[in-house]
Formats: sequence, structure tokens, C-alpha cells
Amino acid sequence: MELIVISKPTVFKEESSLINQLFEAGLQVFHLRKENVAEAGYRKIIGGISSEYHPRIALHHFHSLVNDYNIHRIHHTESFRKERNNGEWPENKIFSTSIHHLADREQIGQYQYSFFAPVFNSLSKPGHQGVIPPGFRLEKQQAIPKIIALGGIGLAEIDQVSAMNFDGVALLGSIWNDPSQALIIFKKARAKCLAYAQNLTIQQ
Repeated sequence: MELIVISKPTVFKEESSLINQLFEAGLQVFHLRKENVAEAGYRKIIGGISSEYHPRIALHHFHSLVNDYNIHRIHHTESFRKERNNGEWPENKIFSTSIHHLADREQIGQYQYSFFAPVFNSLSKPGHQGVIPPGFRLEKQQAIPKIIALGGIGLAEIDQVSAMNFDGVALLGSIWNDPSQALIIFKKARAKCLAYAQNLTIQQ
């Protein structure tokens, strides 16, 4: 099961250093999403991340920065996706997006993966209630992107997400609500996801 970390919505001290530590601990994909940060702020964060990890960064804003750094991943928010009318798709890039209704899976076949949220009550946005009913199991379909669960996911919820048949989990609040524990939480989450991936390989 895949594991993705999404950045804290606000900038904080030593952020790039901590992101480097997450990469060193095995993080494969990091989504850089800062809703109210200017391009200069994005550049500062990326500049503080070791260049060897730049290909693992997915940009939510200022997509043109892929031309200045060795960044291969571009994320289209739901609103951006609906407004762009499919435009041009640069070659050799990995595209992701977000959906909030599973029926929208039929509209995102050109993406490699998509977040689906909120699965559980959000840990980072009070008031954002989960929409997945008890006993839910995601039915896989051919020729659609991988679906990554997002929203209210901590260590305890990873088991539930796996049982729901999602392709992976994205962590946000559980990592950044207490940055001093971020690395510890990530390592435990990674171990859980690796175990599920190994079990799935054995079953196949």
C-alpha cells in the first residue's frame, strides 16, 4: 500500500530539514501544497530540500517551477482540473488530482493517481467530516487511476483503509500536528504500509 505525505498548509521553522529527514526515512512521494504561500516561499522550501529528492516532490501550485528544478510530479486540484479543459500534458511527468465523489473516477482516467477525501473526520481541518460509511469497500475498476485515501488518517486508521481496498494513504494532520513526532509517526506508518504491500504480493 502506497504512502504519501502532504505538506503542512502553513510554513514553519526547519520545515525543509524535516522533509529531508522524511525522505531519508523512506518517503517516496511528498506533495507540496501551501494554499497561501507565494512562489518565493515555494522556492525557499524546495531549495532547502536536497536535490536528490526533488523528483519525489509533487507540486500543487506554481507548476512552472518544474522547469527550474528536477521535479517530475504535478498535481491538479479538483477546481483546476475542471477549469483547464484538458489542455496540454507535458511529457515525462506524473500527474495526480483530487476527487470528492467516487463517481468522478470516470472523469480522471488520464491521471496516474487521485486523492479521495475526506475518508474520516479531518485531523487538520476541524469540521470536515468523513464521508465513508461503515463497511465500505472500494470496488476496483480497470483503466482508472489509483485511489489514495485522504482525511483523518493516523496510524490506527491505516488498517481500516487497507480493509476498504484503497491503493494507499496520504498523511497530513497526523504528521504535522506535532512536528516533533513527525518522523516517529511516519516510520510507524511506513512499516504498516510495507507490511500490507508484502501481504498483498504473497496473496497474488
